[in-house]
Amino acid sequence: MLAKTGFMADTVDFEDGVYDFGKVMRRILMVVALIVFIVFRKSLRFGALVSSAIKTGPGFLRQFRLGFLLAVVPLLIYYGLGLLTGAWIIHIDYDSAGVTILYIIKYALIGCLIGIIEEILFRGFVLQSFLESVSLPVAVCVSSLIYSMLHFFKADVFVSTGFQPLVGFTTIALFFKPVFFDFFSNLPAILGLFLVGVVLSYAFIRTKSLYLSIGLHAGMVFMMKADGMFLVRVREKLGWLFGDSKLVTGVLVWFLLIFILFVIKRIYSRNITLE
Repeated sequence: MLAKTGFMADTVDFEDGVYDFGKVMRRILMVVALIVFIVFRKSLRFGALVSSAIKTGPGFLRQFRLGFLLAVVPLLIYYGLGLLTGAWIIHIDYDSAGVTILYIIKYALIGCLIGIIEEILFRGFVLQSFLESVSLPVAVCVSSLIYSMLHFFKADVFVSTGFQPLVGFTTIALFFKPVFFDFFSNLPAILGLFLVGVVLSYAFIRTKSLYLSIGLHAGMVFMMKADGMFLVRVREKLGWLFGDSKLVTGVLVWFLLIFILFVIKRIYSRNITLE
């Protein structure tokens, strides 16, 4: 199948009889999770919780646009400071204006898709499920920790084609390795993603709707995917401040996330309606 199907081969990095089973396992887990949600939807109350969070009303697009803007502007500040300090350098990576526009649209759509899926799951379902049984601070912290940790459950597991009876167990064990065996080396990323989860949870709590958090999430993903078209990170320079390939490992992004929290609080505490 891999040798005859170009799309499938590209998806799992198939080359010279070797492919990445880690990508296969991640898709298997996604399908299994989807089946569980479908089969146990009534007892989990997945539909009821999510539908209450995605009700459309007047102003929901404004919330989405505000969220997108609140993600884009701080990251533009981040990139601007990176250019001034030499931590980032300009590198235009496109063939024509038309190609650039197409890639921008592509990354925007990817950001929206990821934002919708992850916000429905983590804020629409997981956070609301915890809110029914524990206090708000505990619910936010636990759901944000789950959100952070799950980003590390992946690994590249290159195997040869053919029957591999134990590869699934090996892959699952490697999925846990970053959290349980490389915890301290991954701690900056864990903290950064935890802060992202807190910001997205706070956006949902303040608005009682997912549209602000979806906009925030989409804007973050869009900026981190589109930056490679125009900028290149100088990895060894000011890593503690600007982070590595994961921007959330840098102290500057942590401060910007806290800044977004204060902006959301200020907007909604002053009862500025976005509807």
